[in-house]
Amino acid sequence: MKCVIADQYQQYASFIRQIPALFAQGEGEVVYAKRNEVRRMEHQGRVFIVKRYKKVNAIQQLIYTFFRKTKAARAYLFAQEFRRRGVPTPREIAYLETTPHGLFTIGYFVCEECLWREAALDLREREDFDRELGRAVMQHTVEMHRKGVLHGDLNLTNYLYEKITEGRGQKAEEGTYRFVMIDTNRSHFTKGMPSDAQCLKNLVRITHRRDLYEYLIRQYADLRGWDAESTLRQALQMLDRFEHKGPLSWLK
Repeated sequence: MKCVIADQYQQYASFIRQIPALFAQGEGEVVYAKRNEVRRMEHQGRVFIVKRYKKVNAIQQLIYTFFRKTKAARAYLFAQEFRRRGVPTPREIAYLETTPHGLFTIGYFVCEECLWREAALDLREREDFDRELGRAVMQHTVEMHRKGVLHGDLNLTNYLYEKITEGRGQKAEEGTYRFVMIDTNRSHFTKGMPSDAQCLKNLVRITHRRDLYEYLIRQYADLRGWDAESTLRQALQMLDRFEHKGPLSWLK
């Protein structure tokens, strides 16, 4: 098994190396369980968020063993890159790769906990969605793009936020929002601002709810100084193509 641990967490190395066994024993609080599974584990007073990625198939075993970094490795490395570029994300702790018979099978990513609220709860899940929050989400997205960050799964569940209710010095004013991005392992990075087409395409996963999608696109266009109507037409065409295209998800 390969196990990479950030320097400041080396004192927890023994516990971290036991994570695959602890998962198998059902340890930890299940936070999310679909294709991948996320659990909250505690050790020596510290909380560890552990994401176990779905077991790969035979073709993926070869790809991830010899040709491509695993999702767990990318999650760890991309968390470092997000922070280096000034985009907050939970601090990476470790990643593990199980390799029975010399071939990769299951990966684990370990990070710190963030208890902020999912933006999806106040946007996608509300009939009368929070328009102020929606604009703030797009402001944050524009800032990510300006920093050369194209989040690989830019949906509202992956925006965690808090609203500042009291002034906190000169950098945070009451009524403003702060964001933390999660699930970053499929992201891409550019040296400068991505092209307009790349930025617009990056928004195609933001939501499938049409009224909300149109509002968010209009906000993004306004923040970029683009024509709202022509931007919306392009964005809706991209969304239509995306919704009717079968992605090669086995290769991701």
